[in-house]
Amino acid sequence: MPEIIRRLIELESDVRYQEPATANDPEWGYTAGRIPILLSAPHAAVHMRDKKPKEEDEFTAGFARLVAELSGAHVLYARRRSNEDPNWRLEAAYKTYLADIVRNAGIRFVLDIHGAVTHTDFGVALGTSAGQSCPAQQELITSTFRMFGLRPENEGLDRLDIDNAFSAKGAGTITRFVCQQLEVPAAQFEINAHLRLIERRDDSSQKRPFYGEPARIVNTVRAFVTLVDALNHSFEQ
Repeated sequence: MPEIIRRLIELESDVRYQEPATANDPEWGYTAGRIPILLSAPHAAVHMRDKKPKEEDEFTAGFARLVAELSGAHVLYARRRSNEDPNWRLEAAYKTYLADIVRNAGIRFVLDIHGAVTHTDFGVALGTSAGQSCPAQQELITSTFRMFGLRPENEGLDRLDIDNAFSAKGAGTITRFVCQQLEVPAAQFEINAHLRLIERRDDSSQKRPFYGEPARIVNTVRAFVTLVDALNHSFEQ
């Protein structure tokens, strides 16, 4: 088993999709980084939208934590069941915590990581509110993904969708909150299950067995690590 895959499984094990937080078992996890980039995974456990439970985005926490670990970025992620959807509600405790990190750590870019279902016609979908959330970084993002075979002109799992499937335009999205309220560039990234989910766990909301594609998962992790690196270097210039 490749080390990246082993470590991804290990980092995801901190998340309990169905269990609520307790006084000694917090709802969110945060690991400080050494560069001014933040990865966010707000849907990593079950959350409530319009008083109805919405299933977790499996392995987005482990994915974000692994990319942060390999790149030196900060990472904030949901680790227990939540009574709110921080990517939907205008005011959410997760957003408050994220804002504190952005201000205190001098964050200069936020990558908001989400999971897409298997049958979507893309490997990764980029949401930038039609370029408004990160106008100076969009070309860097797309050119970096091109290096790893994810391109807008491709099909299926090799396609990078840009602002079609998920635009991040919604009033409650974390991307919009960060760029408008915190005045920091941000983008939403929806990753197809084949490119992030190693093996479906027993506590998943979905009960049908599923296995992702290890080679694609490794490639996607490396693409995001390279992107974080490139974003960081762009701010150093």
